Amino acid sequence: MRYLPIDKMKPGMMLAQDVFDGGGSMLLSKDQVLHAEQIMHLNEMGYQGFYIQDPETEDIIVEEVIKPEIKGQMLQLVHNLFENEGNEQEQDIRRAVERAVEDLLGNGDVMFNMLNLRNYDEYTYFHSVNVAILAVVIGVRFGMNEYQLRCLATGGLLHDIGKKFLEISILNARRSLSEEERRIMLQHPKLGYEFIRDNFDFGQEVLLGILEHHECYNGEGYPMRKSGDEISIYGRIIKLADVYDAMTAKRPYRNPMLPSDVLEYVMAGNGSEFDPKLVSVFVHWVAVYPVGCEVELSDGRLAIVKHNYEGYALRPLVKIKETGEDLDLRSDAEARSITIIRLIV
Repeated sequence: MRYLPIDKMKPGMMLAQDVFDGGGSMLLSKDQVLHAEQIMHLNEMGYQGFYIQDPETEDIIVEEVIKPEIKGQMLQLVHNLFENEGNEQEQDIRRAVERAVEDLLGNGDVMFNMLNLRNYDEYTYFHSVNVAILAVVIGVRFGMNEYQLRCLATGGLLHDIGKKFLEISILNARRSLSEEERRIMLQHPKLGYEFIRDNFDFGQEVLLGILEHHECYNGEGYPMRKSGDEISIYGRIIKLADVYDAMTAKRPYRNPMLPSDVLEYVMAGNGSEFDPKLVSVFVHWVAVYPVGCEVELSDGRLAIVKHNYEGYALRPLVKIKETGEDLDLRSDAEARSITIIRLIV
């Protein structure tokens, strides 16, 4: 299979993965053949692209980090929580988080290795689920136990819940916020913390993850300007996952940044915005060039990423489009002078 941007999708192509909306409902199922009206509708909804079945890349397998049905359930839960006030979903959240963590722990050495299928109109719901998943990927590699990972996933899933109390005009503004609007926006971690504290029975670890997800390692974050280890490990991990997912997402007011550019941003923030110990984990286990995506090599050839190696984010195994041959940028002697110059999405 391979990933294709929405503007390259054509009628007759077959989906390789299920597609969900922000409420967790399945829009299209795996193996469905697309027609022109569906592609146009998905484009209008703001989806960036999809994984498709392709005879030329049938030997490329993109592993989903959690089962599609679990992701759909998590989307539904966070959507309903944003839309409703009650805490009747607490046990459902606990069960979904438990299943997600079990899935991630059962995946062994799987990397965060794919582009997320989402639309920008329902950004908040997709973002919440993605942050939970990425946070657990980081937490697993950081050595957290299963209880800690569940707390981390729950905090990631609920980290932006405070935004439900903000005006839509502020959340969706396509302009610079006024000083007063910015002051209001900066309150969302505290608002989310208070809402979950007062209406649910989640532990302090979850609450701290929500409250501290905009704190910076150097003390220049908000709302409390904590620094270093004053910030809980939950807050530090969710901060990193939050920034990565937000910057790689398409929004109505800007295009997404490439994963490679976001990796550079994270590395530049090592020790200032982010915990150095977590940055070290992040660069080993988050793929800069996700499997199934097309890349351009420095010698002008186009290729599809076939496999990523831990610790070698810039040197994956690729499949040359023109010839179908594999080229291992990490190990092949002939590839030592070849680099990837861009991701084509």
